[in-house]
Amino acid sequence: MSLPVIDAVVRADRPFAIQGYGKTYEMTEAEFNAAMRAADALSEGARSLTTGEAAKLLGVSAKTVARLIDAGRLPSRRLSDTGHRMVEYRDVVAYKERRTRRGRLLEDARALASDMGAYGDTGAGEASGERG
Repeated sequence: MSLPVIDAVVRADRPFAIQGYGKTYEMTEAEFNAAMRAADALSEGARSLTTGEAAKLLGVSAKTVARLIDAGRLPSRRLSDTGHRMVEYRDVVAYKERRTRRGRLLEDARALASDMGAYGDTGAGEASGERG
């Protein structure tokens, strides 16, 4: 795609533009939307997160994220200047998807076991404090 370079003032009839390398590129709305989707896709995959940001995304504490890293369940890298650990956005999303999938499988297994009578009433009276 060849985009025309324009002055910094964007025309009202073509209000979509992207700036880079000191130039402004005029484009159609469709071209602009495609560029934004491409930029989002690139930044999502390569974006680094702090353990706190990863924790918010996963709905857990930063300490839990640190434990996941220490256990080798979530890849990370250390910043050389601060020593802080960073994780990649795509790795956090992949972990979250695995966790969600495992949860669904566990729910299915519990439902199957219940349907097969694995959680019967045998001994329930004793456990609840009833005596005969």
